[in-house]
Amino acid sequence: MKKYRVSLPPLDTLIFFEAAYRAGSFTNSAGELNVSQAAVSKRIRQLEDWMGECLFVRDGRRLLPTPLGDKLFQTTSMTLEFLQLGVGALREEAQRPLSIGANTAVGMFWLTPHLRDFGLSQHACPTRLITSDNPQDLFNDGNDLTVTYGDGVLPGRNPILLFDEELTPVAAPKVARQFGDDLRTIQDIPPSHRPKLLNCGRASPDWVDWRVWFQGLSFSGFEKWPVETLSTYSQTIGEAIKGKGIALGSVWLLRAELKAESLQRVGRDVLLSGRGYYVSHSDRSILPDGAKHLVDYLIAAAQLARNERNKITSDA
Repeated sequence: MKKYRVSLPPLDTLIFFEAAYRAGSFTNSAGELNVSQAAVSKRIRQLEDWMGECLFVRDGRRLLPTPLGDKLFQTTSMTLEFLQLGVGALREEAQRPLSIGANTAVGMFWLTPHLRDFGLSQHACPTRLITSDNPQDLFNDGNDLTVTYGDGVLPGRNPILLFDEELTPVAAPKVARQFGDDLRTIQDIPPSHRPKLLNCGRASPDWVDWRVWFQGLSFSGFEKWPVETLSTYSQTIGEAIKGKGIALGSVWLLRAELKAESLQRVGRDVLLSGRGYYVSHSDRSILPDGAKHLVDYLIAAAQLARNERNKITSDA
């Protein structure tokens, strides 16, 4: 068993020695170390006692190293530099922000507000959000957590379901009100009064667009609707808020927009896609405390939203 306290001098004596050697003066090194000259002199004397030989000789005001002092400085300076680099790297790793990867729409509409609220909680820690619809950008060792859409089959990861996907038509209030509160299904909207369906390209085969939504509800006539195809899901929601048409809204992602009534549901059609939104992490990694707290926070936030909706439903 290594016994460093016996085989090595006290670490602070080496730090004081290295500074005194470079400065060539106890006085100058004391200023660098923010201690008194007497403190430096005491540590050097302690180190010399441990070594059993003088490390410096005085020549007037100059402090000259002995041959042993020269040799010890070479060893000490390299050792302290190596220790500084190693400990510094570990400290940087410990202080790096918690990195979360998320699908673009998930990050924009749901996760960002919750990260803000988490940042105000007692368990707050620095976070960094990476949004992308490319799995390679999300499922890598650079991210501690991911919040993504899918079927929950994530090999090599530990997924936890936050909420199931529910898809319903949504539009700006001025568009939704054209059809009244009694509209049961968008199929009842006369062809001459149908707004554009705001669609987007499917980023992966399991994503649901308007055509898949119609098929999932066994609706016919999708080809008879005017459709505008945009680049991203987020753009469809942005255009819907502007009153440019009807978007396919994920009920849980757009909960804030629906609550604020910047969007309203059009009809009562809802497709349960069988997919959902999951928070996950690699099963090869040990989560830092900050990540554990964030996972617990997101699970609680999703559960609170479900409880609130269940209460509204039961009171209705």
